[in-house]
Amino acid sequence: MAARAASRIDAPRAARDARRRRGARATRGSTSRARDAPTARATTRSERARVYIEHTDAYGVVFYANYLAFASNAAEALGRAGGFDFARAFRCVKIERCRYARAATLGDAVAVRSEVMRADERSATLRQEIVSANDDDDDETVYVDAEITYARAETKDGAAVGKLAATDDGADARDGAGDGTFAAPWEMEDGRCASTAVRMYRGERSLGDAGCSHVDVLRFFERGRTDAIGGSDALSALRDAGVVVVVSRLEAHFPRGDGSLTSSPAKSSSSVIPVYDVKSTVELKRRGIQVVFHQAMFADDGACVGYGDITCTCLDATTMRPMPCPPALVDAFAPFCIA
Repeated sequence: MAARAASRIDAPRAARDARRRRGARATRGSTSRARDAPTARATTRSERARVYIEHTDAYGVVFYANYLAFASNAAEALGRAGGFDFARAFRCVKIERCRYARAATLGDAVAVRSEVMRADERSATLRQEIVSANDDDDDETVYVDAEITYARAETKDGAAVGKLAATDDGADARDGAGDGTFAAPWEMEDGRCASTAVRMYRGERSLGDAGCSHVDVLRFFERGRTDAIGGSDALSALRDAGVVVVVSRLEAHFPRGDGSLTSSPAKSSSSVIPVYDVKSTVELKRRGIQVVFHQAMFADDGACVGYGDITCTCLDATTMRPMPCPPALVDAFAPFCIA
């Protein structure tokens, strides 16, 4: 009886001791995790935006690169709340697993949900999802979701100097073609590529004197794709024929994510307007329903500013169902089709 009574008396103490031991283990674990955890104070955030006519394309839907502009704005807001200044020190260097599910149209309200997947003082990878935020929506519509990495540009006296910090995975953000899903820029020979020259006027770059952003590069990729099919007249003819070509997937790297125009300060400050070169090759997949553009953009000093794979899908304008590329489009791709 005494033994049982003693055990009852000691039970709370034992429970307290067990809780202390668990707490100590948890503290040690949290301390260890804290060393590896993001330095950002905020890890999630939702930002709202409205679709204006400046965001839409010839089809009346949001231009594919402008979703990434919404994402960048949301990243900036999250960065400021979390201790990162995305606006000044960070640039987009990589877009992965970007899927375009539905199209937002003029007047829509959208929300960008951002979640920090990994972050430190050098770079941050966010999972960003752009969804509908209209007051009369019964169900939420997902427009685009992607994993986007922003890296800090090395600076000198507050100005970007054309070099990106290495990311946590040990690979320099300027290096290579990633996991091999991209067409390596150095393999894009002139004879096998469609080529579009882009004169880099000040008004052509969203960062002004600081250079072009990743959104600019994606816009120039679109210009290259339009030239590849025969120009704006050919694009209009496709639309008149009831064919809609939409971007459905995107993977892209931006080795010069600091946005610098050229590695030569003297050259960038001269009166010469730099000319960029957008090179494009094409791969037809799924019996011609999908067109994968392997694209790269080169600065006037020969450096690659951005490269990636942009998957486009042909849709019937009436049913909005996938359809094979029209024969005229296939013929236009023939000179630089790699498969």
